[in-house]
Amino acid sequence: MGQKTFLQYEHADRVKQLTLELVNQPSISGTKGECEMVDTIVTILQRMDYYKSHAHHIKRVPIKGDPLQREAIVARMEGDPDSKRGVLLLSHFDVVGVDDFGQYKSYAFTPAQLEGELKRENEGFLDAHAQQDLYSNDYLFGRGTMDMKAGLAMQLSVLQDISETPGNKQNLILVAVPDEEMLSKGMFAAVGELHDMREAGWSFDACICSEPNFSSYPNDHRKYIYTGSTGKLLPFIYCLGRETHVGQPLEGINASVMAAQIAVEMEWSEVFADQAMGEKSPSPTCLRIRDIKESYDVQTPNEAYLLYNVLTLATSPDGVIHKVTQACETASERIYQRLVSLRSAQTHVPNGLISEPPKPRVYTLEHLYKLGIDKYGQTFQGVYQDVIRAVDIEEEDYSEKTLAIARRLSGYFLDLAPFYLVLLQPPYYPHVHLDKDTDRALLSVVRQVTQYALEQCGEEVAEKTFFPGLSDVSYCRSSGNQKTIESLEKHMPLFGYDYHVPLKEIANIDIPTMNIGPFGKDAHKRTERLQLSYSTETAPLLLTLALQKIHELHSV
Repeated sequence: MGQKTFLQYEHADRVKQLTLELVNQPSISGTKGECEMVDTIVTILQRMDYYKSHAHHIKRVPIKGDPLQREAIVARMEGDPDSKRGVLLLSHFDVVGVDDFGQYKSYAFTPAQLEGELKRENEGFLDAHAQQDLYSNDYLFGRGTMDMKAGLAMQLSVLQDISETPGNKQNLILVAVPDEEMLSKGMFAAVGELHDMREAGWSFDACICSEPNFSSYPNDHRKYIYTGSTGKLLPFIYCLGRETHVGQPLEGINASVMAAQIAVEMEWSEVFADQAMGEKSPSPTCLRIRDIKESYDVQTPNEAYLLYNVLTLATSPDGVIHKVTQACETASERIYQRLVSLRSAQTHVPNGLISEPPKPRVYTLEHLYKLGIDKYGQTFQGVYQDVIRAVDIEEEDYSEKTLAIARRLSGYFLDLAPFYLVLLQPPYYPHVHLDKDTDRALLSVVRQVTQYALEQCGEEVAEKTFFPGLSDVSYCRSSGNQKTIESLEKHMPLFGYDYHVPLKEIANIDIPTMNIGPFGKDAHKRTERLQLSYSTETAPLLLTLALQKIHELHSV
């Protein structure tokens, strides 16, 4: 018997060319490049015959109040104008910055030139794995090649295929958004538009996102289809120390030491490694750690803060806050015991002059609020609201806003210092996944696609529940409840004031999701690269089959 010939997507070259066209347009999060990318995507859509005669089906959806005037794109392709059932194709078109490219920064968005420069360099810019891929002729290097312009290119190509299929009865809605790498404001705008469509009679059978495959562990090169996405919370830990002269360091508590100790307790901690559906979340990692001392003097830093990234699969916001406070309690005890040991070693100091060393307390925002009511009476309720309202809404950095609230509130409790104050900072991503009972039909589609990948394409593609890289599918499905909302209101002071999640609209559209995307390596790194063979020849076939099978589910 001869060797089996596997299927390949007939428009693989088109996917590559679309990827290059999208990558060539820089669209770094929080820049005007995102606005220019909308023009690029609309231009690509308008090249398709369908949109030449249905230009009004391309809608540019503005982000309300956005200083950059960024927009999301919601483009309908109605194969059956008499039906208002459809499937979403979701992608984001923003990318992270390129400072990590160093001397090759100017080539980050031009893969051909970048490849040439990398092949000429001999300074160790690429590790051995990246070097091997560079010379394989199967990888495209550059910012956004993997995350996630190839996914959008794949969706655009498949959208064109289906729009040109004689007798097509599928309705597809392309949703392409900015700001996914930062605060997901583009997705919130798109959710509003989808909500309006839902009110106008549309229903959405599924959403297929095409984020790239992310490795589950170092050097994991398997391909996946995801049936959900990891959630995310950002614990903000404010450290208020007790100041002292540098010549008497044991007389106080350095806020920097408090921050360092809690970082030791939380970084890579297995306590925070959430488990669900037989999978395990990545451990937490610190996004910011700094003191707030503005100038040099010989007083120890009295304030510091940390921002931690905690990924969830099942744990609620209350559960995460509990784990953080427990870590703070442990950090406090370690600081205290060390201080007791060092002070007791100073035998030359008369015992009568050795005061009790301070031990940091641990408060949540809710706890501190209740202490304020006990200390100042009901008038503290107005004080708390004034502190929240005093935040500069023009300030874009949620860390700075949360810090301002923590500092102002803590100013009413200086007598309790030293202490840790545990809060939550925006954004919030709910964890979502397909349900084994209510979404049984879609899970069956996923298994049909993985079987097709193996038998027809020669690719082993695994089913995995949680996409580990975070994605906007978190805002497609209602996974929260009143308890979650109450938890966010207790612990995230900006929730409902300066930070709004369109929870009612999400509950209204409530779309089950999956992720079928390209394969690459090193997202958000200077060595980001896309594997061309799988991403242009195989993944589009899997996306096409999934759309076909979903359509068949609702055509019987």
